[in-house]
This record gives sequence, C-alpha cells and structure tokens, in this order.
Amino acid sequence: MPLVSVAIPARNAQSTLQETLDSLVQQSWRDFEVVLVNDGSSDATAQIAQSYEGRLNLRLVQHESSQGVAQSLNDALAASDSEFVARLDADDLAQPTRFQQQLDFLRAHPRVGVCGTHMLVFSAEHDRRYVLAHPTENAAIRTALLQRCAIAHPSVMCRRSVFEQVGFYDPRFDFAEDYELWCRASLLGIQFANIPEALTCYRKHSGQVGQQKAQLQYERDMAVKARYIGAFLQGEEAGFLPQFLALQTQFPSREMALAVLQQCGMSMMRLAQAAPDGEEYARIVTGCLQRHLA
Repeated sequence: MPLVSVAIPARNAQSTLQETLDSLVQQSWRDFEVVLVNDGSSDATAQIAQSYEGRLNLRLVQHESSQGVAQSLNDALAASDSEFVARLDADDLAQPTRFQQQLDFLRAHPRVGVCGTHMLVFSAEHDRRYVLAHPTENAAIRTALLQRCAIAHPSVMCRRSVFEQVGFYDPRFDFAEDYELWCRASLLGIQFANIPEALTCYRKHSGQVGQQKAQLQYERDMAVKARYIGAFLQGEEAGFLPQFLALQTQFPSREMALAVLQQCGMSMMRLAQAAPDGEEYARIVTGCLQRHLA
C-alpha cells in the first residue's frame, strides 16, 4: 500500500493532463499512487492517463457521465486507503519536492491534519505570474476562512483520518466543495497549516469551472460563509455580513455598502471577539472597509 494517494478529478483534460502527470513523474518522493477519476470525458483524457503505465502507479476510475468534482473526489477516496491524501487538479503542476516537503511537515507536526502550500499562478493565455499566498498558522487560517478559502485545494496534502472524522466532500456544494469541507473541518477542531513556498503551480485559463460557473460558485460560497460565521456567532443570523466580507462582492454604490455595514456592524464586532486570530480578522475588516467605502 503506498503512503500517499494523489486524487485527481479530470474532465476533458487532454490539453493539460500530460504536463500534470509529468510533474508527478518528477517527484522526489516516490511512494505514492495516482487515483485519477475520468469524469465522463469525451476526449482523450483516459488514453493519456493510461499511457503513463510503468511511469506512475496510476489507477483510473471511470464515470460514464459527469458527476462533478465532489463526487469524483469521493470516489477517489473510496478507491484508496493510504495514510495520506494529496490533491492536484488535471491542469495544475506539483513542484518536484512538494510531496516530500509536505510529508516532512506533517510528520513533524502530528496535530496538523491539513497541509497546503502557496501557489504560483500562471497562464498560457497571458504572460503574467504571481504567488498566491495564504496565512501559514492554524488560528490565522481558521480566521481567514471567515472571508475566503484559505487552503488552496490543489496544493493540499492531508491525513486520511481527517475524512474519517469530518466526512467526505458534499456534492451539494460543487464549485465550493473544498471551502465547505475546510469550514466543516475547522468547526470540528481539525488543525491547518500552509507551507510558505510555492510548491504547486496553478494554471489559469478560460475553461476553468470558476470562470464558467462564477455565479453558482458565488452563491454556494455565500451559503458556506453564512453557516461558518453563524457558528462563530453561536447561531446568530449572519445577515449581510458574509457578503460584506467576501472578496467577490461588489456593491453598486458606496451608499449601499454603508447601509449593509450599518445592518451587520454589531455582528461584525461580535465576530471580532470570537475569531481565533484577532490580527488576521482586523486585516480582513480593514481591507473590506477600504474596498467597499473608498
């Protein structure tokens, strides 16, 4: 049994999958398997995966029709039983030492259940690269989840025991399935960390789910955020606070932003008392005030 299972959902990924799998061939740590779920692809995704026989320990799970990312990941989890689970998307890349560094970190920090990394964001369509960084410590990550998904999904390695404690992905939250899982895990006491190094490369392109399903993703993001904030407020209705904190929200006028702030101001102050990291929460609120009221 390999120590790590790499879960990759793939749908019509023939243009990027080879580069993704090549990045796994180049990993310095070799005790892993790849569980690739072909989610009803109509292109050569399955054939490309099968061509890596002999170079990767790769298991192919076939969906006759698309069942979505969450169900694909759940099927990958069900098809494996390794101690650790790593994530990678079929259009992203893992730096050669990523798995080794994440395993070393998780072994050195046995209380951490989920370990992400910073990500180098790149695009073949635009000549622009930058590093997407999130907080590195557990309290700051749990606080940042009040605003955004502060664990980059394609960068994650976690203990299988996390899923045994928290449960699998919820298909009702496809397009925000990772954010929902991390918020649920946070409320159940799972500890997080991010390695402050860009060990994962995230490809931006027009065919991504986030580009095609932006409105649905926003609606599910708001539902997750409202539930998470409500838990910190001990069941109090979050009102418009999720919208005010969200990075995606753009109010049509400063007057509307002021009206929303007036409505959720007391909840915002109560949340300050409950947030695990006061400094991170202050940064979030300051940024929101500047963005909405400037």
